[in-house]
Amino acid sequence: MTGVTEVTGADAGEGTAVDGETSLGDWQDRLDRALGPIGYAALLVSLALALLIPSPAARPPAVILPAAAAALVCLLLRTALDRRPAAAERPLYCVPLFAALLALITLLVLCDPWFGFFAFSGYLQAARHLRGFVRVLGVAAPAVPSSLSQIGGVLPTTGRQIASFLTILAFNLLVVGVIITLSEVTDRLSRRRQQANAELAEANAKLTATLAENAGLHAQLLVQAREAGVADERRRMAREMHDTVAQGLAGIVTQLQAADQAREQREPAEVWHRHLDSAARLARESLDQARRAVHALRPEELERAGLPDALAEVLTQWQERHTRDGAPAAALTVTGDARPLHPEVEVTLLRTAQESLANVAKHAAASRVGLTLSYMTDLVTLDVRDDGVGFDPDREPESRGTGGGYGLSVMRQRVQRLSGRLEIETEPGVGTTVSAAVPAIGRGA
Repeated sequence: MTGVTEVTGADAGEGTAVDGETSLGDWQDRLDRALGPIGYAALLVSLALALLIPSPAARPPAVILPAAAAALVCLLLRTALDRRPAAAERPLYCVPLFAALLALITLLVLCDPWFGFFAFSGYLQAARHLRGFVRVLGVAAPAVPSSLSQIGGVLPTTGRQIASFLTILAFNLLVVGVIITLSEVTDRLSRRRQQANAELAEANAKLTATLAENAGLHAQLLVQAREAGVADERRRMAREMHDTVAQGLAGIVTQLQAADQAREQREPAEVWHRHLDSAARLARESLDQARRAVHALRPEELERAGLPDALAEVLTQWQERHTRDGAPAAALTVTGDARPLHPEVEVTLLRTAQESLANVAKHAAASRVGLTLSYMTDLVTLDVRDDGVGFDPDREPESRGTGGGYGLSVMRQRVQRLSGRLEIETEPGVGTTVSAAVPAIGRGA
């Protein structure tokens, strides 16, 4: 939500800057369009005044009209150039055309001082079309014909006329200098604003690209997370099916084989009936465990009691199930202060005990087996020891698991998933010890 607010604010800032720049550009376009008519209007007004109210020193219309017509041609050429953006600002066209217009303005002012109104258009033409140092000279130059018109449209010859002309020229140049300075400051601020807007647009473009890239990365992460979730769920189901259905089916097969052997050996009916009852009970338990695994529920033993009691129940059921096979003497020892642990921790230790006992019954040929559950400050461990035949872990590290060697892998995955460790100590003829150590995470964590 915060990220959306920030993006919206950036977009709003960009919109304001762009709108302001657009408004400034509109006014600039309007001013540029107005400069052309101003020049024509100033020429027509000056010509009308010169013809209708001629000054005492005015030249005859035969001189004024050709000069005014030439000035009109210059204005028309300027307008034509303005319609061709490629040539409108080229010094090759702008400077000679302005010089010709300035010369005609000076000539018209000397013909009649009323053309001082037309001299004002020289400032506008220079400011609009000239650049650099030429622009400064161009803006200052019309001050000469303007000053001449203000002293009566005559060339100064006497000392008094020269002094008046120079004073008026100095004043006009001062005014022009102020105007030029303000214009330069305005142009500089405008360029800075345009540069700032360009940088802002670039930053917004980068931000947009970054957001698009982040959106792509986010989508990729979602896909990866979904795939990881699917893979993790598959591994969870594989572990649960191995620890419940596979072990249950193995027990059922064992009980059915025992019942078949008892019947072939003509043992009492209650013997092989007991094996059939055990197989039926295992089938029901396996079905229930499979349903609980599908719904990600805790094992039934842990639903009924805490971890020590659940391990004792598992050990008792295991002994009863393998009584005919000469089940070894089994004992459970609990050390430390037993306390409720996180469900994942208890399920991991319970499944480790079940898998280890299944391996003992299937492979160890042991006479004794012992389980030790140890509660420590920040660690809980489970040791399953037997005095059976052992095995060579380097040669067949996974061969003792139920279902073709999957058992040890499942135990190790479960323990490592909790940042714990699983160690197996064994060698042929000296038995096996399976040790699982996981963090003692409390029930409420």
